[in-house]
Amino acid sequence: MRTRWVLPLLLVAALLGTAAPALAQPAPPAQPAQPAPPAQPAPPAQPAAGAGAFVPLQAARLFDSRVPAKVVDRGFTTTGPLGPGQTVSIPVAGRGGVPDTGAGTVVLNVTGTTLFGSTHMTLWPQDAPRPPTSTLSLAPGVPVTTTIVTKLGGGGAVSLFNVTGLSDATVDVVGWFPETSPLASGVPQRVLDTRDRASGATGEGGGGPLQPGEQRRVQVDGRGFAPAPPGSSVLLSLTGADASQPTTVSAWGTGGPRPFAPQLTLVPGDTLPNMTIVPVGDDGSITVANQAGTVDLLADLVAVVPAPVGRAVTPARLYDSRTPDPATAAVGTGPLTPGQIRTVPVLGRAGVPATGVSSVLLNVTGLGPTANGAVGVWGAGPPPTTSAVVVPAGAVRPGFAVVPVSPQGTIQVADAGSAMHVVLDVVGFLAGTPGAAPAAPTAVPGGPAPDGGKLLWQADYTRGLANYRSAPWNMVGAAAPGVVASALGPALQVTMPGGGQRAELEPNFRSLRNGDDLFFGFSVTLAPGFPAGTDDWQVITQWKNEGTGSPPLSVKVGGGQFQLDGGFDRGAPFEIPMGPATPGRAQQVVVHVRFAEGGGSVDTWVDGRQTIRGFRPPAGTLYPGTTSYLKTGIYRSTAIGQPGTLFFDDWRIGTSYAAAYPR
Repeated sequence: MRTRWVLPLLLVAALLGTAAPALAQPAPPAQPAQPAPPAQPAPPAQPAAGAGAFVPLQAARLFDSRVPAKVVDRGFTTTGPLGPGQTVSIPVAGRGGVPDTGAGTVVLNVTGTTLFGSTHMTLWPQDAPRPPTSTLSLAPGVPVTTTIVTKLGGGGAVSLFNVTGLSDATVDVVGWFPETSPLASGVPQRVLDTRDRASGATGEGGGGPLQPGEQRRVQVDGRGFAPAPPGSSVLLSLTGADASQPTTVSAWGTGGPRPFAPQLTLVPGDTLPNMTIVPVGDDGSITVANQAGTVDLLADLVAVVPAPVGRAVTPARLYDSRTPDPATAAVGTGPLTPGQIRTVPVLGRAGVPATGVSSVLLNVTGLGPTANGAVGVWGAGPPPTTSAVVVPAGAVRPGFAVVPVSPQGTIQVADAGSAMHVVLDVVGFLAGTPGAAPAAPTAVPGGPAPDGGKLLWQADYTRGLANYRSAPWNMVGAAAPGVVASALGPALQVTMPGGGQRAELEPNFRSLRNGDDLFFGFSVTLAPGFPAGTDDWQVITQWKNEGTGSPPLSVKVGGGQFQLDGGFDRGAPFEIPMGPATPGRAQQVVVHVRFAEGGGSVDTWVDGRQTIRGFRPPAGTLYPGTTSYLKTGIYRSTAIGQPGTLFFDDWRIGTSYAAAYPR
């Protein structure tokens, strides 16, 4: 029913399995909040790109050097970190919501960390010569994330290269452009490198580092893989290095107004990349500028965006947690705290048209967390698994994000790891319909699975709760669960207020009987702030015996873990950790039950890794003389005062692991 989300949002640990240590260098001095420029009327809507429009996707992991089982189709294998000079090929077409044929360009979120030494990584279309550009520049142990737009190469794949040392990486796809799109992309073309001390600011030779307050013109039309005429926009990868003091770097169309929001924020010792979109000036050039000290700058052209596809706007502030904004004050101001979600209106603001926009292009800046953190931005539904920017303790970090707009014309922002201020500046948009996203292909109930099993039941949230039973007695102290919009379609939302007890649904599936051998799979996102660390009981799925009392089997969340428990009414209780339960990211859970009265066994998997094998509950998987039935939602102790929300993106019952594995 869905392409598997693998980002769920925001935790640095969710990106690479480890938290980023703080940078040794000091952060740049705090700067006072800058007021947003005077409001300007939104320009008229751009013509829709039609068949060539951008197709946003819910982030899906295509490559993970540390945990291959977490990729969208569990079909990619790797031997671990990329070694010195190693290149890996990453298939993209036909995976994560990208079609087998017809996709010309993809938008990827790439995160890397090097285990020792410094290095850089380059991503480019497969079968093309490796360009002399870098996608990520990495220092030991500090995760860096960036968004890149790249043309697909031979076989619908991209290549990823690590220059030296051992480096881990993840690659998530967040959208694609059809081959028919007027957007032009290719192997990244370097249009500026100030490290080349030769003169000639308009060529690749950059004339030396940017000086304090210097503005430098850079020709882009006629320099890359496609013309970039005035009126179009260019997607650029900017990398700043060797800053002599804290500084910022900005880029804009020559002859146009200088933006008040920078694209890069640097301190001495940083080598940081960031994507941006810039309008092309009347003479076919852009202008770059440095605020203070000296700094080297590299600019790589990655795509040319014609007006029908989208365009750059004069960077304007959508949200600043440091400064009250009447448009967002209703959702609160001040630093975002871990797990807090704020909704920000987008359409008709800050140069974004009121209609005809599928996605906005944002510069996302996290400022000065007290500990390592990350910021995520998304449209509708539960948080994704990727971050727009990873922010080390005390630092200021900008990041570029392509964010689908919800059907309500809004986006959502949250942080994880540490409280911090967050600034969102819009730099452009892509044409299309808000909230539009393709549904992932689904298996047909009763159809075959790759391992020969059958899918017997699957939640179909496109029909609301049509394949659940009506069971109003399962609502105690809470509203009934409901279906909400998400980036790939509808999902089941369950919300429990503090002190509430029960909000559960019963799948319209037969009773579970002696001799049944079934697999149950679900994809669940615990929303940021969900009380996963509670010491009290909190059930999210149970195989309930007929009649009253505690069930033989249930999955609950507590102590930061998914837990298998049961048997409490039969004097044979058990409680076994299944694996970490991490709010803010989608997790895939599969439970295999061999049902037997007073016997049977249970196997479990979390995120593709088997965590329990052949456990035999002392009182059995069925109580003697009874059958059981399935219930899912939230059922918990009323002593839990913290509210909690979770989302089920997929729910399946099948006769094999592959048949029940949530997509």
